[in-house]
Amino acid sequence: MLLKCAGVFLLVVLTVIVVACGSDTTQAIPGTPVATLTVVFRQFNASPTPGLAPYYCGGWATDTTPAYSPNSVINVYGKYTHTIEGNPVGVNGASAVATVFWPDGTTATEKTTTSSDGLAVFSITVQASAINHVVLIQMTFSTPNVPPCTLTSDAFFTAILVSPTPTNTAMPSPTNSATPSGSPTPGGTGTPTGLPTLTITPIKTP
Repeated sequence: MLLKCAGVFLLVVLTVIVVACGSDTTQAIPGTPVATLTVVFRQFNASPTPGLAPYYCGGWATDTTPAYSPNSVINVYGKYTHTIEGNPVGVNGASAVATVFWPDGTTATEKTTTSSDGLAVFSITVQASAINHVVLIQMTFSTPNVPPCTLTSDAFFTAILVSPTPTNTAMPSPTNSATPSGSPTPGGTGTPTGLPTLTITPIKTP
């Protein structure tokens, strides 16, 4: 309780000191005008935040570096929405046109219709000129009685060559030929030719 009273007393003393100093400020230098601050409400110099556009569209490729092979196909997607009460809602049945700009200077056009959620899918056959070069895809969406919506930033992809993965081929291992065991036996049988001669010598007796 004593600490609370001391705190209140200190606050009152500081307030009196501030008021006293403030009242004497204009008397320090006679003739000094009193500074005033005027606050004016409802006046802003900043630009107001622009409202949402009635329609939006966008496009992209989920795989921007697809592997190239003859007749390979890449899917490129587009989205068309209508702003309703501040929320984007997909536009169903809108006409969607994609123009593909190939690096060799040629162009191709793909057409489709958006689904119930405003999604458009374009299946594009990749050309050889797209290898290691950027391919741009411009999209335009339109519905009756509504100005067309064109992408502000094109979708894109770059085809790349992928070296085939070597496959391990089983190689036949050399087999050890059978080694004969044991010592060689001389072959062949010899048959003696001719008969031995027996000589008898008589012994003389005395």
